Amino acid sequence: MLTNTDIKSILRFQQKVYNFCNLETFSNHVLSILPSVVPSDTHFYAEVNYQKATVSSVCPPRHLTSPEVNRVGNTYFYEHPLVRHYLQTRNGKAYKISDFLSENEFHRLEGVYWQFIHPMGMEDEMIIVLPTSSAFSNVKYLHQTQANDIDIGINIGLHRTSRNFSERDRLVLNLLRPHLLQAYRNATTVTQMQQELVQLNKTVEQSGTIILTGDLKVKLMTKRAWELITQYFRLSSCTQTHLPDNLLRWVKHGISQLNQSNEISFPCLPLQLEQEGKRLVVRLTVKQPREQYLLLLEEHLLHALTPELLQLLGLTKREAEVLYWVIQDKSDKEIALILNLSTATVKKHLEHIYQKLGVQTRIAAMMYALKALGMLNC
Repeated sequence: MLTNTDIKSILRFQQKVYNFCNLETFSNHVLSILPSVVPSDTHFYAEVNYQKATVSSVCPPRHLTSPEVNRVGNTYFYEHPLVRHYLQTRNGKAYKISDFLSENEFHRLEGVYWQFIHPMGMEDEMIIVLPTSSAFSNVKYLHQTQANDIDIGINIGLHRTSRNFSERDRLVLNLLRPHLLQAYRNATTVTQMQQELVQLNKTVEQSGTIILTGDLKVKLMTKRAWELITQYFRLSSCTQTHLPDNLLRWVKHGISQLNQSNEISFPCLPLQLEQEGKRLVVRLTVKQPREQYLLLLEEHLLHALTPELLQLLGLTKREAEVLYWVIQDKSDKEIALILNLSTATVKKHLEHIYQKLGVQTRIAAMMYALKALGMLNC
């Protein structure tokens, strides 16, 4: 039934259909090459939800806008003989309207014929259905599709001005259908990868990341890292290809520590800088065998010191208030006046604070509290 010319056309189609595409370009790509193997006067590509009885046209016929196609398709969904056949059989192979309705019967359809096919001057339609939903995980071969596996499908339709679709046309479409489905799956995978890549790029750009080469040249610096470096190292003019001198010295020092250790994961203490109630933490990691270095920059908000925060150290409310004013460099007498206490009571509270914190002096208590609360870089 197929000629050598047909076979060559099918092979060329198979080569072209697997061209790199995402879902945005897949429909136009398919419709641009399909007429070369199965000629038609018009053609369309539509997403159909058979469970919800809705049509979302991707490439509508030129005489109708996409909303009009959707309206006609959704309103007269069950009137279409090919839709009814698919719902009954779940057979997505090539079928034409003339397989089910005579010409007179077809002309009596108010929606499908008079609002969709007739305005185009067409008299027949042949479609194939590509399952795209749950069938992906259930169907190994198209002829093995079970009745309830397919709820959403891609309808690829061909229209002609007369009822002259042949068995040759049907055979070719059925031969191409598995390749169209695989190409659609490829486009879906490409789209997912592109979306994940966009999200990854956004995540990387929002993170403070710097990648250095083995000779400490900047290989990559994210926008966020550049913002933090400019802010904390007070750069007025500098390029993103080199680290600030003081940061570079710290990196070199960290690397020298790494080189002195035989351990693979030698701990390198982070660099911490504070500015206007915020703290920049820079961590250095090494990709073995030390051909690449990674700087991770994180900015943290510093909590304002309050008596309530000091209570987290296990102090009572009054003890926390006393220690708070100690940290503010107030004397026992000044603290007594502020808290309306006697000086002896203040001294008694300090004794309890020393005992709880395991220290013996005011300075030691202050240092312990600030370090424990992460407010002192040591």
